[in-house]
Amino acid sequence: MKIAALLLIVVGTASARAQTGQDPLGLGPLADSRPLGAKTEITAQKEATFDEKRNTAVFVGKVRVSDPTFLMAADRLTVTLSADRSGIDRAVAEGNVVIVQRTSKDEEGKGAIGRAQRAEYIPGAGKATLSGSPQVQQGINRHIATSPGTRMILHRDGRAITVGPSRTVITDTSAPQMP
Repeated sequence: MKIAALLLIVVGTASARAQTGQDPLGLGPLADSRPLGAKTEITAQKEATFDEKRNTAVFVGKVRVSDPTFLMAADRLTVTLSADRSGIDRAVAEGNVVIVQRTSKDEEGKGAIGRAQRAEYIPGAGKATLSGSPQVQQGINRHIATSPGTRMILHRDGRAITVGPSRTVITDTSAPQMP
């Protein structure tokens, strides 16, 4: 029997994120637009397990995360809350991870899309690490790992570091200049 699990998490750090400019999974500068009291919704089709002693929640089976600033899909998501439960200490998504940055209607098509087999987000460090053949697409431009061992580290301040072999495809859409 398929068990559907649904959890609404009100992240208590919404106002702190807006003040510090933290960005979910490091994919863009949209945290400023996250309203106070914003909610993150996590759904899982197979299982949701909560461990109060370890401050963890594990979601399994077609996991979907809907947040005002990003959408995410994965096979499994493990969330570790801070000791005082005021926010997320670490979140690890595994298996067929897709992260889509939500943008305003004015920026349609400008949001980044990250794909990997694993994504680890550490809010305190302000970074997300994509591993397992990661790639990031911004509009029509793409940055792609050419080895499964390549890691892409995305920082909330907009910096990105790729460790391992990769290639970048930049598509020029400007009209050619006549001499």
